[in-house]
Amino acid sequence: MTRIFSHGPLPAYLNQTASEAADWVANLPEDQILERSTDDLVDEAVASARFEPVEIGSDRIDGGVELTTIKQPDAFDRGRPTEIKATRVRAVWEFTGSRDLFGYEPSTHSLRHIEAEVGSNTIEVSVTFYERNPPVDRVQAALAEALDPIRRMIEFANADLESHNAKLPGALKAAVERRKAEVRDRRGLADALGFPLMKQTDAPRPVPLQRKPLAIKPRRSDLTPSYVDEPELADAQFNEALGVICSTLLAMERTPSVASGKHEEDLRDQILVQLNGTFQTGGATGESFLQKGKTDILLIDGERHVLVGECKWWSGPAGCAEAIDQLLGYLTWRNVKATLIFFVDRNDATAVIAKADATVRAHEGFKRPGPTSTEPDRRMNYVLGHQDDMAREIQLAVLFAVLPKA
Repeated sequence: MTRIFSHGPLPAYLNQTASEAADWVANLPEDQILERSTDDLVDEAVASARFEPVEIGSDRIDGGVELTTIKQPDAFDRGRPTEIKATRVRAVWEFTGSRDLFGYEPSTHSLRHIEAEVGSNTIEVSVTFYERNPPVDRVQAALAEALDPIRRMIEFANADLESHNAKLPGALKAAVERRKAEVRDRRGLADALGFPLMKQTDAPRPVPLQRKPLAIKPRRSDLTPSYVDEPELADAQFNEALGVICSTLLAMERTPSVASGKHEEDLRDQILVQLNGTFQTGGATGESFLQKGKTDILLIDGERHVLVGECKWWSGPAGCAEAIDQLLGYLTWRNVKATLIFFVDRNDATAVIAKADATVRAHEGFKRPGPTSTEPDRRMNYVLGHQDDMAREIQLAVLFAVLPKA
C-alpha cells in the first residue's frame, strides 16, 4: 500500500495548474492570440487547469482474501522477531473524477497517515487480522473504517476544487483579454471608430438626413505568414444595422397590408431601402452573387463584404436548417457576421420561434449562444464555426417578423 494525500498542499497544486494555464496564454504565438476567439482560448485554457470532483462508488467491485504471516517482536524472547499467521483482506471501489486529488492534501485534512492503492479509476484498501478466519461483520467494519477517512478527505478536496474551478474562467478570460490588448498595442493596431449607438425605441426609426459612414476594424487572416488586416464590421455597427432591420420588420408588423401576400424578395427590398438610407457604404444590395449562390442582403464596404443576410418565410425546422446551410454556403472564409431573417405567419408564432432556436442549436456548426437578447421573440444571437475552419467564428443573428402570409 502507498501513502496517499502526501504530495503537498492541494491548494498550492491547483494554483500551480492555474498559473501554468495563464503561462500558456502568455506564450501563445501572437497571430494565434489575435486570430482565435477569446471564448475558444478561454475554453482551452480552462480545460487544461480544470479538475473533475471525485466520487467514490458505494459498492465494492472487487477484492480478495489471502493468508499471510506477519513478523513482530516476541515479548517473551528478548524482542526477537517471530512470525504470526494472519489474514489480509483487500477491497476495491470504483471512482470517477480526477485521480490527482488522491495525491495532495486538501486545506482541511486529517493528521493521520492514509494508505491505499489508486488506479486510473479504482481505489483499493486492505485490512489485516491476526487470525485465520475473522468474522464477516468484523471484516466489513474494518474495511469501512479504512475507507471512511479517504471519503472524508475527498470531500475536503472537492470543496477546494469547487472554488478553484469556479475562479478559472474569469481569471483566464482576463489573461486572454490582457494578452490580446498587449499584442494589439504592440502592433499599433487601432479599433474601429464606429459610430454612436442610437437608443433603440419601439417605434421604427426614420431614415437619417445624413447617412452614417460605415467604419471597419481589422481582422487577421492566418492564411498568410504575417499579420494582415482584413475588414470586419464593428460590433456596435453590426447591432446598429440589425437595429435598422428590426425597426423595418416592426413597421411591417404594424402595417400588415404592406406585407400581406408579398414574396420574400418584396419584403427584402423594404429592408434594403432602409439600410441604404442609413449607411454610407458600397451599398446594401439584394440578390448579389457571393461564393456558392445568391444572397438576399449583402452589405458592402468598397469591394468588401461585411454583412451577409438571408430572408425566408418560415417553412418548418427542416427549412430552417436548410436556410442555415444556405447562408453558411454564401459566406467566404473572411465573412464573420451574418443574419437570418424569418417571416413567420401569425399562426403559432411562439412555437415557431422556439423551433428555430432548437434548430440552430442542433446545427453541426453551432458553437455556443451569443449575447443574450433583450427581445428573444424578435432576435436571437448565436456563434457558429465556419464550415471550412471551426476556429473561425461567425456571429449569427436570427430575426423574426410575425406577418400575415396571405
